[in-house]
Amino acid sequence: MRNSQRPRGREAAPCQDTLKKFLVERGMVGLFFHVQLSKHLAQVGFEVRQVEREDNHADVWVLRLRRGQVRAGQEIGWVQKQVCLFLKRHGLRYPRREVVVMVQGDRITAAFNWERGEPGWLTFQRAKAGTRSGNQT
Repeated sequence: MRNSQRPRGREAAPCQDTLKKFLVERGMVGLFFHVQLSKHLAQVGFEVRQVEREDNHADVWVLRLRRGQVRAGQEIGWVQKQVCLFLKRHGLRYPRREVVVMVQGDRITAAFNWERGEPGWLTFQRAKAGTRSGNQT
């Protein structure tokens, strides 16, 4: 079987196991799906600001994003498509119309219901202008 014919889930399994172990060691095991979702959205062009699963009876997930590399005017459809693709990879067929998206300038807020994961949030900060990022020695 060629590499291009291999199902994606099998290739990613060792990385997912490593991520789970890392999160368990740091007491953040409930953030596994938060990390996976933010990584997926970043790979498709969004700048992820926050991924949150609210602690309520409806299992609501709230995403706070910036447009990033996504063209203006295409944000709503692209967020809906990518969230549904992520959920499908995790075993849930989810209708696009159920992903609620609001756009204000380059800021995007999206919400959907999904029972997996633990309540909590994962926040990413932008590097301030003029500061160095990465490991400097």
